[in-house]
Amino acid sequence: MSNPTEPVIRLSLYVAKSGIASRRKADELIAGGKVSVNGQVVVQPYYRVSETDIVKVEAKTIQLKNHVYLIFNKPKGVTSTREDRFAEKLIVDFFPPDLREQGIYPVGRLDKNSTGLIIMTNDGDFCYRLTHPKFEIEKEYLVRVIGDFGAGECEKARRGVEDDGDNLKVRRIKVLEHNEKTSLLKVVTAEGKKRHLRRLFSGLGFGVVELKRIRIGGLGIGELGSGSYAMMKQEELAAKVFARKKTL
Repeated sequence: MSNPTEPVIRLSLYVAKSGIASRRKADELIAGGKVSVNGQVVVQPYYRVSETDIVKVEAKTIQLKNHVYLIFNKPKGVTSTREDRFAEKLIVDFFPPDLREQGIYPVGRLDKNSTGLIIMTNDGDFCYRLTHPKFEIEKEYLVRVIGDFGAGECEKARRGVEDDGDNLKVRRIKVLEHNEKTSLLKVVTAEGKKRHLRRLFSGLGFGVVELKRIRIGGLGIGELGSGSYAMMKQEELAAKVFARKKTL
């Protein structure tokens, strides 16, 4: 390492803050021998590095980035990824070149046919804090399903269903309106399994026709229009997202 008086951070955090990977993925890269510091492979994620050390991932030099934070109201039919040659419309297509060039990516999952609030950033450490299950960040959704969804079904949704080895459940659920044809539900979860709610309601015998995320942590979608985004400061975003806000 360089001068010991220089600011130092953990190697895993350095890799995450470079914007190339989440903290979890950074740990995997380091453990897999893909990361070197000053020409030496390091497999310990807690190894301390400074900003003047030369850090490489798979032989490519990385550097700490200026971080960008945005909130976006995803329209239906948009794929939440940076690259997919089969996708008709990518989420990054909604942002100007100067933002795309900074390596922004969506935090967490919101499938192609779902809409609503999603956070975009190039800060892997912030992404880790938002997505790791141990932090239990709540997400709130409006879900319209086919059929008359009643109190008995709400209890089943809270207990959960088994699907492909996953226990899928909701933390809280409320029926806003219902009839014989469709029901509108407000749902809160603190998990992020792939297609979590669609698989859950399918397991209960109710197809999902609309699914919109309206809150992440204490951050609501507000008046943000479909396909629109807003820049935020890290401190402002963190204060809202990590605020404990209970609804229903």
